Amino acid sequence: MGMSEASGKKNIIITGATSGIGRALALRLDGDAHHLVLIGRSEEKLAALAGQLRASTTLVAIDLAEVEHIAALAPQLPARIDGFVHAAGVESVEPLKLVNYARFDAIMRLHVYAFVELLKLIEKNKKRSDAHLTSVVALSSIASDGGGVGQTMYAASKAALEAAVRVLTKELAVKRIRINAIKPGIVDTDMTRRWMRKIGVADIADVEAMQLNGIAQPEEIAELIAFLLLDASRHIAGTQIKIDGGGPAGKVF
Repeated sequence: MGMSEASGKKNIIITGATSGIGRALALRLDGDAHHLVLIGRSEEKLAALAGQLRASTTLVAIDLAEVEHIAALAPQLPARIDGFVHAAGVESVEPLKLVNYARFDAIMRLHVYAFVELLKLIEKNKKRSDAHLTSVVALSSIASDGGGVGQTMYAASKAALEAAVRVLTKELAVKRIRINAIKPGIVDTDMTRRWMRKIGVADIADVEAMQLNGIAQPEEIAELIAFLLLDASRHIAGTQIKIDGGGPAGKVF
């Protein structure tokens, strides 16, 4: 299923593809005639999204927190992977007394271990002699170094993800695999709405006021990711890019 560079068609894997930033990215890339490998938990949501796309798709329904099942996905992935975006994520706002190992582990599995397992599949399948570039984008968060109260597990998982990005960039450069993390601030997604409920904020206007330039739309984050997937951005590697509207306007983070 490998695509030739001349066709302009690239094989891109997107986790968390059915909602938020992942979904916005799938719609953004669609016009470029990519082949999209869409990974999500719900077969129904994946099928509904694929029905809105002109691009050819491979649909993979899996709970990525079940990390031990990821290796078995190998036959479903194209031989050539040009891009991989790990947008799957879950919010978490818990005081220390409610932090527990099982919950912490579930968050680490989704944000960090699943990312590493999928990257292992990509690395294993790519030879040093392969000429094509592979761009990997991990969705982190400004919480990784500026988390708010109650974000212990979430912030720690995103910080671990960024550390993995920095180290693996050095290891995988020989195979022309480059990795970057992006750090959005507050983005208007279902996950943010759940976070709002947990911190007791009902009005989106209040969240809008939390960042200097307000809340971002998923499409704005997708635009940055789309650029990072291009070969034109190949010298951006091993870094963490903030896309947070200039940062917080108050003291939430």
